[in-house]
Amino acid sequence: MNAQVVFFDIGNTLAATGNQSARRQFAGRLQLTEKETRAVGRLIMTHPAKSPEEIVTTLVPALPRHRSQQIRTAVNDIWKQQTAAVQEIPGARGLLQELKHMGLNLGVISNTWHPSYEGFRLNCPHLTKLLDFSFLSYREGWKKPSQELFEAAVRKAGCPAEACWMVGDSYELDLEPARILGMRTLWVLCRPECERPLLAEILRGEKPGPDWAVQELGEILPLFQNLS
Repeated sequence: MNAQVVFFDIGNTLAATGNQSARRQFAGRLQLTEKETRAVGRLIMTHPAKSPEEIVTTLVPALPRHRSQQIRTAVNDIWKQQTAAVQEIPGARGLLQELKHMGLNLGVISNTWHPSYEGFRLNCPHLTKLLDFSFLSYREGWKKPSQELFEAAVRKAGCPAEACWMVGDSYELDLEPARILGMRTLWVLCRPECERPLLAEILRGEKPGPDWAVQELGEILPLFQNLS
């Protein structure tokens, strides 16, 4: 079946989002334990907060050994940093424009929170204008690799899962849940050092590989040209 919709991850696929994830920034600022770090990551990525104070209200009861003002200061600083850090990855705009010209619908399925998505919207306006669908963890209440996020995306796209592609840099978060649902998968191996254990499992035949893999965005367009 020919492709009808191409979904992308945002971070490290369409846009660079800084050297550290938000949860790791919180861990460093607040000296969090690993358990606290994971909890903070889940909260900020699935809470529909659109202001720093809404996140503070959520984090204070989750971090009882920290003072509320300490949390508030960290949230305000990290919120600003995360918004400013987002930058378009070279080649992303041209790729999306060409895919649109081919008649494909485009969307994003991303684990993100409001400041990062605002950074994407403000700093990458040419990309967001090309998107037909946006499925964001903090809006939907589900965090990848939850199947619910991918099911919602396919349902909204209005076409069979096998007519949808998922493009991302993470096998565990992007490709595996999409494949289970029946979507086609394209792995952008921009950070292979982070995926070595999974690459080894695929080479040993313990996990199924993606439908296609590239090292950078510039290698994606010929695949869809050949599919059309």
